[in-house]
Parts: sequence; C-alpha cells; structure tokens
Amino acid sequence: MQPLFADAIDIAFVLLAGAIVLVPLLAFEVLVEALVLARTWRQPFRKLCRYTLAANCWSLIAGIPVKFANAGIYEWLLPHDLPGYFNRYPYAAWLGSLIYFVVTVVVEAAYAFRWLRRNPCSVGPAKLWTGVLLANAVTYSVLAPLHYYITRPSQSIRQFTTDTRWAAHPTVKLLFTDAASHYLRSIRLDGSAQETIVPLPVRDYLVSADLGFCLFRGTNGNLYSYRRASRQATLVWQAHEQFGMDQTAFSPSARYVAFACRDGDYVEVLELNTGRRVRQATPYRFERSGMPSLAWSPQESRFFVRGFGTNSPVVVVIQPGVLSRPGFNLNLEALNTTNPPVLRCFGRTGSAVWYGGDDWGSIYNQDECGDLNVQTEPGLASSLTIYRRGLARMPVLWFSVNPGLLHIARFYFGDAAFLDGCRECVFDVDGFIYLLDIQARRVGTVTPGERFILLTSRFTKRF
Repeated sequence: MQPLFADAIDIAFVLLAGAIVLVPLLAFEVLVEALVLARTWRQPFRKLCRYTLAANCWSLIAGIPVKFANAGIYEWLLPHDLPGYFNRYPYAAWLGSLIYFVVTVVVEAAYAFRWLRRNPCSVGPAKLWTGVLLANAVTYSVLAPLHYYITRPSQSIRQFTTDTRWAAHPTVKLLFTDAASHYLRSIRLDGSAQETIVPLPVRDYLVSADLGFCLFRGTNGNLYSYRRASRQATLVWQAHEQFGMDQTAFSPSARYVAFACRDGDYVEVLELNTGRRVRQATPYRFERSGMPSLAWSPQESRFFVRGFGTNSPVVVVIQPGVLSRPGFNLNLEALNTTNPPVLRCFGRTGSAVWYGGDDWGSIYNQDECGDLNVQTEPGLASSLTIYRRGLARMPVLWFSVNPGLLHIARFYFGDAAFLDGCRECVFDVDGFIYLLDIQARRVGTVTPGERFILLTSRFTKRF
C-alpha cells in the first residue's frame, strides 16, 4: 500500500464548484453593500450595484496574495501539535478574517474614490470611508462566521490535553524514533520512564524481546546492528537498494545477522563477533514487485526465506566450517511447512509500505479491535476515523486537520494502533505521538516522535 500524496485534479469540476460557491457569495456582497451605501451616500441603488460589483471583484483579486500571507501567519502562529493547534485555531482564523476585512476596506475605498471621479456626487471623504466601512462590516458579520464554520477543522473530540497521565494502560511501553535526534527511544504511555534504546539516527528497526539488541536502517539507508550491553554498533549491510526490515533478521543469541538482497538474489550472513561473512545465491529469483521476507527460527542455526513468487520458501542452515575452511557455511533446503515457528521479536515490518523521496518504510494506517476499526488518511485527506464494522462504516469518532475551502492538509497522519480492551488508540501525526481515549473522546500528547511500535502481537515479526 502506498499513501496518496497528491490528488488528480479535474479542472472542469474545480471551476464549476468554484462558481457554485463564489457566485452566491458575490451576489450577497454586491446587494447588501449597495443597500447600505444607498442609505449612507444617498445614491440610487441600481447605480451603486455597478460600483459594488466592480469593487468586490477588485477585493477578490487582492485577496489572493492575502491568502498566501495568512498561510504564512498561520504557520508562524499555530503550534505543530494537535492540542495547541485546535486550541489556537479559532484565534488564528479570526485574525485572518480581520486581515481580509482591512484589505477589503482599503481596496474598495480606493476604487470608490476613482468611481466618484467618474460619477460626480456630493460624497465627501469622511462619508465615503464611513459607507465602505459600514457596508463591509455588515457583510463580514455574516460571511466571517460562515467562513469559519465551513473551513474549520472537523472533529468530534471533546478534550485535547498536553499529557497522558490519565492513560488506562500507563505502564505499556512504546518504542519510537525521536523527532529531533532520530534516536530510538522507549516511553510509557503515561509519559514516564523515557530511555534511549539506540543512541544513533534510526529510521526503521527490529528489536529483540528484551530490547537488548536492535537491527536498524540508518538515515543513510544502510543496515546496522546495536547491542545495548556493550554499546557497540556494527555496519551490517551497505545497501544499494531500498529494503525493509522484513528482509533482515538476527539469531536468538544475536550472534548472527542475515539479510536477503533482492537485486542480487542472494542471502548473506554476518557473524558479529568475528566479522565473518558468507554469501549464498538463492535457488530462485526474488520477485521484483515485492520485498523478500526473512525470519529466524528459535534455533540458532536456522532461518527462513521467502519471496520467490509461486516457488516454495527455503530454510537456510548454518553449518560449522571444516579445518581447511574455518568459520561457517550456508546450506539452503526446501521448507516443508508454510507456517514455521519463528523467533519472537518486534519491529516495523509488513508488506504495507510507503515511499517518499529518499525515505520509505512500513505503514500501519489501519487496525481493528473487537468491532472497531481505525483508519488514518495521509496526504490531502489528513484525518483519523474510528468506525464500527457492519454499520455501513458509521463513524464513532473522527477528526481531521485539513481546513480551508480547498481542504489542503495541515498535518500528516501516520500510524494507528489499538490497545488491549479497545478503549484506547495510539497514533502519530506530523512528528508527535498521541493517545486517544475513545469513550471519553480525549486526545493527549505522549511525546514528540514518530515511527512508533508497541510490544504487542501486531508489531511482532511474522513470516
């Protein structure tokens, strides 16, 4: 699965939709402003309709650069975390409306002076400014609240909090990459007991059940191992292709690391203590449309490889070397079962992946628990929805951060995962990880971070 970063644009539909919205609004402004000015300037209503139509067209054009200016102001004014954003958004929206109002009054007043030179009448500067200001105050008193109501972020959350001390599972451990340093860290869901697992920049990762050993893809795209007890990092694979954590595995004692190379159609094993490497060509070609899958057996000397299309997976056996060739050898055999037992470890694995520039990885934008489903939409949709299965996808809870008439995404919604009991859900958005209490409709910030996993079956490596 690849998330959508841009939608195809139907120009005819956009123009039609724009006309449907713009024409009634423009007609409202022209008629109301002409009525107010007729009373203020003591001029014929029909004559003033021609002025207000032209004046509002000019203010509409002037609103284009104001739109970009307001976007910059929103970026500066609004926080990048959800609680801060939702709390401050009304103030930012009203500030943006005030800026539009001021620009509109100035532009329409400037056009009014020009219009009066071509249509001489007894309207002085004071009366001119009073009329324009009053006319726009009347229209904005209707349109500004309407604009805010239509373009505000949509959500059914009752409360946003800056912490998660209220968590129902406070001691559940969460692993994530730090938003600033990209180190791999762990934290409890109540925000306590934060510690560093790997003090190096990490993107995707695979960890042992006791968190003592980690395989990770660095920010340079290579594969590394890290042993916490000795604080030792080792370059495992200087990769020249995109790869996922499904393509690599470690033995129960973390003595060996294996990885499968799709482009070269081989598997390679590194003995970490000695640095010895053995490469073995696979009996079949790996599929080019997907990634190979590699998982270690609970036995130290066996791991499994699949990803050969319709061909059977294979088991790789590590055999000790002989006196003439010390070290170890690899022997590939056909696997006689489709569901072999594998070593229990956790990480960001799976076939659902995304790609974006020089980065890529697994994505977990859907999960289910009981009769509940959660789904996040990245890109232009920019939302999270929880719904019950079997009820025509009727939403139980939702929120989105794609405000404005064009609904351009402000935040990038990423992964989501239910906790035991289906009462809470963890999700990440734009560099922050949050906890959602579904029944209380409450969202709290766990920590700045991304690419999280829970030490649960959902994030257990499978084969």
